Amino acid sequence: MRAREALTTGYFSGVPTQEGAARRLGLPYGTYRRHLRQGLDLLCEDLWQRELRGPRP
Repeated sequence: MRAREALTTGYFSGVPTQEGAARRLGLPYGTYRRHLRQGLDLLCEDLWQRELRGPRP
């Protein structure tokens, strides 16, 4: 899933810039930003659901 790859590369791989993260993934910067935004939205939704319902079994 590109959204997860964008999150992981952008925040946990030690790449100092978002442009560098896009290059590492072989994506145009705008496409990287779209996948990153989607990943953040999915992460926030998952965290919100855990807050409301508890962790998944």
